[in-house]
Amino acid sequence: MEIDRGELKFQARERMALTDPKFWVVALAYLAMTTGVSWVISLIPLPAGDASIIGSFFQLLLQLYTTVVGFGLCLWSLWTYRQLDPGLNSLMQGFSVAGRVVLMELGIFVRVLGWYFLIVMAMTIPFAAMILSQTYYLIGFAGTLLLATVLVVSLIALALRYAMAPYLLADRPDDGPTAPIYRSAALMRGWKMELFKLEFSFIGYDLINFLLSSLVLLALVGQAGLLNDVNILDPLWWTQVLSVIYSAPAVILSTLATVPINLRLIPYRSVARAGFYDARMMAASNGINRPEMPPL
Repeated sequence: MEIDRGELKFQARERMALTDPKFWVVALAYLAMTTGVSWVISLIPLPAGDASIIGSFFQLLLQLYTTVVGFGLCLWSLWTYRQLDPGLNSLMQGFSVAGRVVLMELGIFVRVLGWYFLIVMAMTIPFAAMILSQTYYLIGFAGTLLLATVLVVSLIALALRYAMAPYLLADRPDDGPTAPIYRSAALMRGWKMELFKLEFSFIGYDLINFLLSSLVLLALVGQAGLLNDVNILDPLWWTQVLSVIYSAPAVILSTLATVPINLRLIPYRSVARAGFYDARMMAASNGINRPEMPPL
């Protein structure tokens, strides 16, 4: 069974257009609440002695806060797809169940990390013989490339396995943080490739964002005079280029360049994913590839 991605994305665009406030206002508010807050925190002066400890503490708080706001975006997207007329306050609704959201995401992280570690251990031993082969260097290179591909694919598959957990928690928050994780794993059994195809269909937007960011960074590197005498083999040249790229002005300007695209991409991708969730739940309720849901 496949999901009609074209129809799903058409419905996402159609229902986004009906939102009040407009979807781009919600996306702008989301960016202000995440990226904007991150920039503000980065401007806070820290004591010289405890800078690393306090900085790590702020980064942890920021990560938890961003996770909860991201759950609020899931709520807005799900309500938008169901035409329930959500407002900007939906982005704040995640704070009412912040503890469950954080515990759910922590549970997902531990499971992904654990499964990935097992895959790495299982795959490294047979591939090590190929990679360390001194008889055929081509076999060693092919083994390295194949191992990297397997690990990347495994990580993507694990992420897709738990991709529906936030929507399941949004539908049934009283079930706690663990049930959505198991239900997502059951719901996505045999459907990971369909969700991957949906996510990959937005690659054009991502490429435009990458191009815009790259052009801004290239202009800043050129303004610093580092393109006048390019020497890619010189470590000092790379150090100077990276210092420009990772400077605060470069990060801010390259991020701002992607805002016009993200104002559409962020809600579009999220609402389409919510549509996938609803389509999958409908298919499950009709008995099509119905998963064995774990008991509560």
